[in-house]
Amino acid sequence: MATKKVHRFSSEVDLQMSVCSLIAEKSTKAIADHGFFAVAFSGGSSAKIVCKGLVSLGLKLDFSKWRVFFCDERYASLNHPDSNYKLVKDNLLDVIKTKPECVISLDYSLPLEKAAVEYEKRLRELFPSEKEPPQLDMLLLGMGPDGHICSLFPGHPLLTESSKLVAAISDSPKPPPSRITLTYALLNEAHSAVFVATGSGKAEVVKRVLEGNESDPLPAARLKLTNGDTHWFVDDASASLLTKPGL
Repeated sequence: MATKKVHRFSSEVDLQMSVCSLIAEKSTKAIADHGFFAVAFSGGSSAKIVCKGLVSLGLKLDFSKWRVFFCDERYASLNHPDSNYKLVKDNLLDVIKTKPECVISLDYSLPLEKAAVEYEKRLRELFPSEKEPPQLDMLLLGMGPDGHICSLFPGHPLLTESSKLVAAISDSPKPPPSRITLTYALLNEAHSAVFVATGSGKAEVVKRVLEGNESDPLPAARLKLTNGDTHWFVDDASASLLTKPGL
């Protein structure tokens, strides 16, 4: 059964520790169940919060059993300042000395479309062939002020992509224009999803996603796990416009 829960905090430190405790719980369960923890990171401020919290947990997690994917990636280079890989590498992977084989990054030697196809292929290789589509254990998501997640933007045709698990995008409204992104065909099959949204700049979009009933939902509101749990970690500022009881 799909579930959704909102966790609200007055301090970023408490939020950080709570979200990382949930990640640790899901990691331990997944490793015990099928031998690895397949997790997809986004970028931005939410990823920094998560990475710093995971570093503080340190040896309490078996990072050698993690398989790290990326919810989206800029088609630039692994060392580009806007690279999600670089952000997670600098703030987490290098610190915990993750083995290279545990991290599935984009192959920039390929043209954009082929890079997306290759990324989907590498993702599928991790999962038994009978599981279709594959199920990531956890999505670690941020959300833009426009409600976008991954590189899935309001009004973009990729919102309705159903055949590809990983898609190329060459007209992103947010630079750089060329990227790859996971699609809802994969995202909605995940076992769990975590949103981290902090600051007053996210208050309006948090309200629209969590309390709105729009005919054309924002990308974040389109994430509806088939049979998993979705957790929203918000602070007082980002939750300041919520009015429904329990949110």
